[in-house]
Amino acid sequence: MTLTAGHAAAIITPPIGTMMEGYSANTEGSQGVHDDLHARAIVIDDGETAVALVSCDLIGVDRHLVAEARERAHAATGIPAEHILVAGTHTHQGPAGLRSRGDEQLMGVVARHVAGAISAAHRTRRPVVLKAGTTQVDSVSQNRRHPEWTRDTEMHVLLLDDPDPLQPPLAALINFACHPTVLYHDNRLLSADYPGYAVRTVEQVFPGIGGAFFNGACGNVNPNWIEQVHAEAERVGKVVGAAAARLIGELRPLGREQKAHNIRWDEHLDWPVTAGELIEDPRLRVASRRVDLPLRSYLSQEEYESRLADLQTRLDATNDWDEHRALMAQITRLRTERTVASRIGERAGQTVHPELQAIGLGDGVALLGLPGEFFVETVADIRAQAGLRRLPVACYANHYIGYVVPPSAYDEGGYEAGVTLLAPEAEAIVKAEALSLLKEVAG
Repeated sequence: MTLTAGHAAAIITPPIGTMMEGYSANTEGSQGVHDDLHARAIVIDDGETAVALVSCDLIGVDRHLVAEARERAHAATGIPAEHILVAGTHTHQGPAGLRSRGDEQLMGVVARHVAGAISAAHRTRRPVVLKAGTTQVDSVSQNRRHPEWTRDTEMHVLLLDDPDPLQPPLAALINFACHPTVLYHDNRLLSADYPGYAVRTVEQVFPGIGGAFFNGACGNVNPNWIEQVHAEAERVGKVVGAAAARLIGELRPLGREQKAHNIRWDEHLDWPVTAGELIEDPRLRVASRRVDLPLRSYLSQEEYESRLADLQTRLDATNDWDEHRALMAQITRLRTERTVASRIGERAGQTVHPELQAIGLGDGVALLGLPGEFFVETVADIRAQAGLRRLPVACYANHYIGYVVPPSAYDEGGYEAGVTLLAPEAEAIVKAEALSLLKEVAG
């Protein structure tokens, strides 16, 4: 069967004055728009099954927003609701209220825009071929818990190309893992941060292409910057986007013979494409399920105060820098945990029920959607155990449950271990369920 695809984008920039989300220090509304926020949709149809993949320039998406967008898109296109993936890029310079039902009116508007982008992409489908590749981007990110600890420098690209690679390509899904926090809380202008610049760079190199950025497991990965200003967001975005554009260009000869003229022998010799592969028999398969993840237990406020006082005394007394860092990691965890505990109260024994989603694209190739902030190590384990040739992973997909951290992070301390709502066993549950879904769809 002929594979078809379409793409479309909708502007989802909220009104100036809307509260911004991403930093606790954001206590005032936005003061302007630096660059528009978008919902970018790609629809893929293999003749039997259709899927929609939507990237939104938001810190996260609430399950209610996703449910409304899915319902509207299904009514307009017939694409089953469970075949639609909606993810946030995790920009910290977007509107508040869209991951916790805080702004019902804005949530409804964004949901309609998401559904509209899906509908427009569905209407503009045309024949394509699917190509997949990876490249390295190692200069713009760092593990934010320890500079020598792991990070994911691999960028994945899924290219929906014209069957004739001499014609313009249609769309590209770009998957890279790095927090969009080049900009800080002192910025008051709405912005997509570096992912917006990455997409625009690709679209400038290939006019007419529809780019969509899906963030990976960046829960413990931050960007490198000179200063936290818009010019730096642009520079980092162009590094990421230029790498994606180069890879797209390298993938385009797949399906046609790439040759070079050897003038000594007067022969046209084949030159293989090594950047990726043409998916010869693309078949779309979708599986999703809700999983039960246990919530953590908390100390009393008095116990937090006592432990923090003891740690501070030890911090003030030490002259050893390694000990200083270890103590600060525990102080950061307990301070953050205390704040969370005071806000939500005791919820030990309760569970949350986020959705995991897997989309098979062909034999050994799949896309995994995870509903929150995951560490590099978690996704590396999933990839290693899944045994697939190619597995882009879109985090912040279909809901936002905050941080899902490995058990070791709780003892290591730090912000992520303090702010997570989940018990240490949650990460293993996600990995097991993700692997089960991937087994269903990978072929």
